[in-house]
Amino acid sequence: MTVLNDAHPVCRFDLPPHEAEVSAARRKVVAIAVEWGMPAHGDLVDTLRLVVSELVTNAVRHAGVLTPAIVVTVRGTAQGALEVGVHDRHPFCPKALVETVDDDSGRGLLIVKTLVAEAGGYAGIQPDATGGKTVWVCLPLR
Repeated sequence: MTVLNDAHPVCRFDLPPHEAEVSAARRKVVAIAVEWGMPAHGDLVDTLRLVVSELVTNAVRHAGVLTPAIVVTVRGTAQGALEVGVHDRHPFCPKALVETVDDDSGRGLLIVKTLVAEAGGYAGIQPDATGGKTVWVCLPLR
């Protein structure tokens, strides 16, 4: 784990773009969140598990061909929240996080957005200069 300073810890790890890595990412992010103060049981950690599963699965399925490694970033905020970002190198931004979905697909991210909002957090997309993007969620630690 990389700690930038005591108030704002950051952990970043790379995953190969394979579906078998989804459960490993989920376990690692949850372990970090619990270490940083999230209760180990309950709705909040269940939401985190679902969110990480969905974001990493989407990166693997939709961007794995263009992405040699999916980068997962977990960081604490000054407001006592946990931010989780999943970066891939595919330029397409999922619609479910930026507008209403009327298609037959994309509902998983819409559910993620709803659950995160119900937990008092938010979700968003940050494009990067290399043509990829990071899908972020922010959840309270408690």
